[in-house]
Parts: sequence; C-alpha cells; structure tokens
Amino acid sequence: MELLPQAFYERPADQVALDLLGKILQSKSGGTVRRCRIVEVEAYFGPCDPASRARRGRRGRIARALHGPPGLTLVYGMHRQWLLNIVAHPPWMAGAVLLRSCTPLEPREGNPRGPGRLTRYMGIGREMDSLPVYDPASPVQVLDDGYRPGRVLRSGRIGVREDLELPLRFYIG
Repeated sequence: MELLPQAFYERPADQVALDLLGKILQSKSGGTVRRCRIVEVEAYFGPCDPASRARRGRRGRIARALHGPPGLTLVYGMHRQWLLNIVAHPPWMAGAVLLRSCTPLEPREGNPRGPGRLTRYMGIGREMDSLPVYDPASPVQVLDDGYRPGRVLRSGRIGVREDLELPLRFYIG
C-alpha cells in the first residue's frame, strides 16, 4: 500500500473526491489500527459554493481550515457527531472533501455508513483535527492499494439547503 502524497490534494476538490473513492482510510489510536475503503464522498469549494463554510471568507476555524494547506484533516462537530474532511484545493483557493461512508476492512464488523458512523468506526474525534494525511507518522492516513472502483455514481450533496447545479456527491455503485 502506498501513502498518497500531499500533491494529490493540491487539486480541485471534486477531482480529489472522485480519486479518493476506493482508497483506504487508516487511523491509529491507542494501539488500535482501523482501516476502511472509502465508498462515498462530497466535494466542497470556496466562496463560490453556497453549501461551503468558506462562502463568507476566512472567518471562523472551519473557513480558515478550508483555505489552509491541502492534505490536512478537518474534523468538526455537527448534530452531536464528528465529521471528517480532508482539505483539498489548488493554490490560492479553498475546498475540502467530506468522507461520508466506507466499507470496513479492519476490523470487518461495524457500520461506517454515514459521516458520523464513519468517524466513530475509525475512532476519529476532534483531537485528530489538522493532521497531515500524507505524513507517514500521522495517526490518520489515506493509502492506495491499487483498487479501482468499477462504477461511480453522482448526485447532489446530502443535507444542504442551497447547492450548486453540479452534482458533487460521488459514490461507488
């Protein structure tokens, strides 16, 4: 398995989102290693995106993170659960990819369907915010084992009041 480099995340969020499908998310916490295959993601852009926290500039922790260095985790709470994003954008832009669902690999039991269940399954909380997923020493990483999804489907993002016309939710069908 190969660790994805930081340059992988230095592209538009929708391209990164598509390419994250089928990759392996790995977390290490308290001596436990957890792995799952990413099967559903959503892309978020900067100020041009009405569903993005960056739409009003750089005010607030989340908006600043969306403008920050690509390849860092962005963990924030919503509806009493943690959500995991990976910052992804070209230089001088903003954006991130929300990881919505994955298929369990290690341990094989569990239900990581939905962004809150994914973070619970992976043992990811606020303490894992702002970590580089491309760093070999990081407790949160994204790995490529060569798997390529057969069929990728697109739709509108889930739970957003105002969305772009471009479907930015991607999932393996």
